[in-house]
Amino acid sequence: MKFWFALIIKNHISRVSIGILWAWLTMISGVALLMLSGWFITATAIAGAAIAAAIVITFDMYVPGSGIRFFALSRTISRYTERIYNHDTILRLIALFRVTLFSQIANMPLSELRQNTDSEWLGKLTADIDALDSILIRYIIPPVAALALILTVSILLSTIWFEFALYSALFMLFTLTITIQCTIRSTSSSGKRVNSLLNQLRVQVIEHLNGVLELHSFNVMHRHQHSINNSIELLMLAQTKLNTKTMQLQSWLDWLLQLNLLIVVIWVLSAFAAAVISGPQAIMLVMMYLGINEILQSVVSQFSTWGKTQFAAHRLDTLKYSPRVDEENSTTLDTITKIDVQLKGEQLIKSHEKDIFFTLNSGEILNVIGQSGTGKSSLADLLSGVTPLNNSSHYIVNGTLSTSPQIPENWYQKVSYLEQSNTILAGSLGYNLCLGLPEIAEEKVWSVLTQLELTQWVNGLPEGLNTWLGESGCQLSGGQARRVCLARLLLREPDLVVLDEPFNGIDAMMAARIWHQICPWLSSRIVVVFTHEKPDYIDASTTEIFELKNT
Repeated sequence: MKFWFALIIKNHISRVSIGILWAWLTMISGVALLMLSGWFITATAIAGAAIAAAIVITFDMYVPGSGIRFFALSRTISRYTERIYNHDTILRLIALFRVTLFSQIANMPLSELRQNTDSEWLGKLTADIDALDSILIRYIIPPVAALALILTVSILLSTIWFEFALYSALFMLFTLTITIQCTIRSTSSSGKRVNSLLNQLRVQVIEHLNGVLELHSFNVMHRHQHSINNSIELLMLAQTKLNTKTMQLQSWLDWLLQLNLLIVVIWVLSAFAAAVISGPQAIMLVMMYLGINEILQSVVSQFSTWGKTQFAAHRLDTLKYSPRVDEENSTTLDTITKIDVQLKGEQLIKSHEKDIFFTLNSGEILNVIGQSGTGKSSLADLLSGVTPLNNSSHYIVNGTLSTSPQIPENWYQKVSYLEQSNTILAGSLGYNLCLGLPEIAEEKVWSVLTQLELTQWVNGLPEGLNTWLGESGCQLSGGQARRVCLARLLLREPDLVVLDEPFNGIDAMMAARIWHQICPWLSSRIVVVFTHEKPDYIDASTTEIFELKNT
């Protein structure tokens, strides 16, 4: 978790310091309130006994009474201020964590991004990030504020009774340190186990919900539910084990604090008997320990989540990606005008032994034909940069050799890739069309929709471009989803366009019309179209054919 601690200190050290100050004020006000109240009650009782015994004494009740009201008010104000201020800091930190992670993810190769399922990404980018707020509210502010409280109280006590102040400082520092260390060591493995099982369960539940129809169709719903129930039982057992360890540690800490309190009571009573301190001062010291014990008792519960947070931090650490940059060979592209492709056959599929060589020029269309299993989608992934090249394959872009991972830095800005599957995000139609585009004229959007024959459909939607499409575009037909994905591509300005079965789910007549309408846009770009067989809508006189076959 060093990275996340350092990130907090680097970006929000001033806010964290102020949050610690408010927490310290809350603690010191609470302890001072108990101490002064104990002293005042005892002093008042002694004064009353003296009056009853006809002993003349002077007792100022207004100054300590004012002090009690002051500390009561300061504790309330500092407590609520600390809660509000540190809550705001937590929200800022979560935003910082998310921005940091998404900045790292944006630089990761697509092949690495695709190694995690959607449910795994959901867990990492929601629950794991949220778990990091424990770093501030459990592992930084409370122990640092408690340390400051111990030092403050010890310094003040030294003006009254130096030996007792020294003992108090050493005992409280020892208790704080040893409790944190023992709690982390005892509960870390159990906490990691709990979070590991929780993440597995989350993945299982999401997959179960996504596959309800298939599970019902194959009559295996109960079997899958049984697997989830087993995961829940394992999670409950792991959580019970963690709770047991936490309670045992809490019990040992309570015994230690109570034993120390007994020692303090005996010591201060002996000091009172020896006239080292007065009776009110003796009660004040006992009340001080009662207040500090309450703060120390919370240390176990705070650090019992260390393993859970460490597990989440480790999962997020695996997302941090530092691309290797070869400064001498690093290039950027203004425009892609020519690509010479040289690939080893095994880059496509294991059964493909034939090496591939072809050239792509701006303004030309290459139609790659092949049956299922010949490696069309693998080739499309390689051309678009989704899959990295191996050491024996390379591109020559605009006459410059480019091998993975040293493809041009702005490669993905120059390439648009329409995969076989449709990707519709949970959002409005306009959001899905303009995703990632900083500014785009609405007229251009409608022009593209007209080319794809979607205008009438969009006008019939309840809120037009602002209509919600549902989770994964569940409100769209296959043909509509395909054309929305194609429209998203047409709204960009790439140099290389890779289309993998661009008209899946669209009838032949509509496909021909759409192709004819988007040809002017394609004519100034490098276009690679992947199909099972030569489509009727492509003009053979202007298109080069490349056929993939297994050997």
